[in-house]
Amino acid sequence: MIPTMDSVHVFCAKIYKVGLIRYVDVPPEISRILGGGATHVAVKGEVECVPLQSTLVSRGKGLYRLAIHGSIRKKLDIDAGAVVEIAIERDQDSREPFLPPALVLALRNSPKAQKVFREMTTALRRQIVRYVTTVRQQSTLERRAGKLVRSLERRQGRKAPKSNAANAKTHPRRDRE
Repeated sequence: MIPTMDSVHVFCAKIYKVGLIRYVDVPPEISRILGGGATHVAVKGEVECVPLQSTLVSRGKGLYRLAIHGSIRKKLDIDAGAVVEIAIERDQDSREPFLPPALVLALRNSPKAQKVFREMTTALRRQIVRYVTTVRQQSTLERRAGKLVRSLERRQGRKAPKSNAANAKTHPRRDRE
């Protein structure tokens, strides 16, 4: 049987650290099957029988790496240097976050904010929704939704930020004085 994108692919790999993030390299043959030349590939599966939902990130030349989330490492009590068994497959499910009614209404009342929100990556939208919804009271959620919309309206029409070197010349930090 020839493996396809929809097949589950199992491999073992050693975890390594890049900055704060722990990764494993996806074997070349699995990278070719799952990747298809995309920069990011949504996957789901398991790491040592612990559920995983993540994104393969290109490491060049058609190869990918997979971030091992901190929650998984904590459950398994592992870190960089450990060898783990991974089973992954393409994730065809939507990654769009569920928007609470208060946020839907706030965005609906501001086409500018809605446009900026839609132009963000799905991952950033998920983080924003997580922030807005991790509250105890409905009034706090509504306040955060309104604050978010006002912030998005201010972002509309902004240019890309200048490089750090250009910012240092025009906006000196106080600790440099």
